[in-house]
Amino acid sequence: MKKINANTKVRNGKILESGKRLYEYMFKESSRLRSTGTAAAFLMYICFWVFLEKGLNAETEKLRGLFCLDGVLLLGLLGKIRVSDKVRECLSVVLFLAAPAFALGAIETLHDNSVAQMKFLFVFLNYFLILTVFVILYFFINRFAWTIAVGTGIFTFYGLLYSFVKEFRGNGLRAADVYAIQTAANVAGGYTLDFTEKRVAVILWAILLIIAAFYLSYENHRRDRIATGAVSLCFVLVLSFLISNETFLETYSVKPYLWELEASEKDHGALLDFAAGLPFLKVQKPDGYQQKAAADLELEKGSLGGTSLKVEKTENVENPHIIAIMNESFSDFRKLGAIQTSREIMPNWDARQENVIKGFASVPVFGGWTANSEFEFLTGFSNAFFPSGTIPYQNYVKQGTPSLNSQLKDEGYTSVFIHPMDSSGWNRKNVYQFLDFDASLYLENMKNPETLRNLVSDRGDYSILIEEFEKRKEEGPVFLFNVTMQNHGGYTGAGMPNPIQITSPGENFVWAEEYLTLIEESDRALEELLQYFEQEEEPVVVCMFGDHYPKIEEELYEALSETATGNPAEKTALEYQVPFMIYANYDITEKEYENISLNYLSSLLCEAAGIPLTDYQKYLENLYESYPVVNVYGVKNSQGEWFTWDEALQFEEIQEYEKIQYRNLFDNH
Repeated sequence: MKKINANTKVRNGKILESGKRLYEYMFKESSRLRSTGTAAAFLMYICFWVFLEKGLNAETEKLRGLFCLDGVLLLGLLGKIRVSDKVRECLSVVLFLAAPAFALGAIETLHDNSVAQMKFLFVFLNYFLILTVFVILYFFINRFAWTIAVGTGIFTFYGLLYSFVKEFRGNGLRAADVYAIQTAANVAGGYTLDFTEKRVAVILWAILLIIAAFYLSYENHRRDRIATGAVSLCFVLVLSFLISNETFLETYSVKPYLWELEASEKDHGALLDFAAGLPFLKVQKPDGYQQKAAADLELEKGSLGGTSLKVEKTENVENPHIIAIMNESFSDFRKLGAIQTSREIMPNWDARQENVIKGFASVPVFGGWTANSEFEFLTGFSNAFFPSGTIPYQNYVKQGTPSLNSQLKDEGYTSVFIHPMDSSGWNRKNVYQFLDFDASLYLENMKNPETLRNLVSDRGDYSILIEEFEKRKEEGPVFLFNVTMQNHGGYTGAGMPNPIQITSPGENFVWAEEYLTLIEESDRALEELLQYFEQEEEPVVVCMFGDHYPKIEEELYEALSETATGNPAEKTALEYQVPFMIYANYDITEKEYENISLNYLSSLLCEAAGIPLTDYQKYLENLYESYPVVNVYGVKNSQGEWFTWDEALQFEEIQEYEKIQYRNLFDNH
C-alpha cells in the first residue's frame, strides 16, 4: 500500500512539474501592477454581469457561455503569454486592422442594419473612418492593446448610444444632434435603457476583443512617433477631403438623405451618415463679421423704418388668434404663363377680396424640400446664405433659435404645430421641441382623419385644426401652425374623379390635371375654413401660403414658359413664386403684393395681427424697401431688376443682411 502511494506521489509530482514547465513556457511572470489591474477588471466584470442579470432574465442563458469565456480569459491575464516579439507584432497588427471591422459590424448590428447589404464604397468609407480614429489613438497612446481597448470602447459606446436614440425617436444620431446635448440630457430621465440580448452580446464580444489585445500586449519599443504621426496626418487629410468635398458627396450619393432619415442611415451606415453631415453644421462667418457691429447695424437700420409692409387697421385689436397654414405644393400655374382649363381652379381664392392681403411669395425650393420654406417663414431667415443643398431643420435649428413662435410666446400665446404625417419627416419632432411649441400633433396622434389619395385631405386636416383651436382658445391667444399633406407628390393621373382638363397649352398632362384638381379641393377646403372663422366672435388672423411648385410633367413647365414674358432669369423666377393670403375676421386695409420673399412673410403677418415687431423684423421691413425678394434663386430690387447671387453679394445691403442673419441664428447667445 505504501509502495502504491509512493508511486502515485511520484506520478503526481511529474504531472505538476510538467504543468509548471508548460505554464512557464507559455507565460512570463506577471508584474504586481498587471495582477492588480487584472483582479480589479475581473471584479468590475462580475459587477457588470450582476447588473445585467436583473434585466435579461431568460435571455441571459443564451449569453452565459460567452460571459464565462470572457471571465476565464480575463483571469488568464494574471499571466503574460510567452510569444516571440515578431509573432506578437504580426498578430497585433492583424488585430489592429480587425478591430475597426468589428466596430463597423457592431454599430450596424445595433441599429438592425446589415453590412452585407451596403454598397462597397459606403462599407469602405465607414471602415476607413473608424480606422482613422484608431490610428490617431495609437499615435497618442503608442500601445496596441490600449489603443484597441479605447477605440473599441468608443465605438461600442457610440453604437449603443445610436441604438438607444433610434429606439426613443425613430431615427439615430444626426450631425445636428451636437446642438441638442443639453436637450437630450433634460429628457433622458424619462426613458429606460433596455439592455437587450443583442446589445449585451455586442458588449461581450467587444470585451473579448479587448482581452485578446492584452494577451498580445505588443509594445513599440522604438516609439517611432514621427512615422505614426505622419500616417495619422495622411489618414486625417484624406478623410477630411472626402467628407468635406461636396462634389464627391453629391456624385457618389454620400451626402445624408434629407427626408428619408432611416433609409439614409441604412444605406450609408450609421457613422458615415453622421460624419457626412458635420461639414454642414455651421455656416462660415461672413467676411468682416463682428457681433456687436452686426447688432448695432440691425438697430440702426431698423430704426429707419419701412412702410411697404405696414397694415392699416380700423379696429384696435390686441393679440388675435393666429392660424398659419403652409399648404403642401400649393401653387398657381396661371402665374407661369397662359393656361386654360375646363373649369376654374381657384374660384374661392379669387373671390376673396375683403379684409385680405394677397400676393405671391418667392420660396427657396422647387418641387420638394418643404422644410426650407417652413424654416424661412417661421424664422425670417433666408436659405440663400447657407451652403447649397443643406436643410436648416437638419443642421442649424437648435434650442433657442429665434422664431415667430418665440416672439408670440412672449406675448402670451399658446402654440401648437399640426402636421398630418409621420413625426420623423425633416427632423420635425426635434425641431418643434427646439422652437418651444407647447404641443405637436402628427399623423400618429390623429384618429381616422378624412383622406384623399391615401393622404389626409385639407378638409380633414382643417377639422383637426378647428378642434384644437376650440380646445385651446379659452386659455388665451392661440398660435396654430399647420403644414398640410393633401397635395403631396405622387401624382398618377388616376387618383381623382372628374379631374380638371388642361385645354391649352397641349394635352395629356395627366399628372398636372390630377394636381390641379387637388388644388381645386384645397381652394374649397380653405373657403370653408375661412367661413368658419368669419363666425368666430374673437379676432382671428389666418395666413395661408404654398411651399413650392409640384413635380409634374416638365413639358408643361416648358410650354408655359414659352407663353410668359421676360428674360430667362425672370421666367425661371416665376417657378419659385407661390400664392399667399392673409385674412382677418376684422377690418384691415386690403393690399396686394406682386412678389415678396418668404423671409418677410411672418413680419407682414405680425403687422396684420398688430404684434409688436422684433428688432430683426424691423430691420427686415427696412431691407424690404430696397430688396423685396432675397431668395436662393436670386435677388430682386425695388426697381424690379433681378440679380444672381454672385452679383448680389457685391451689394452693401446684402452683405449687411448676411452678417445680421448670422448673428441672430448662430451668435445670439
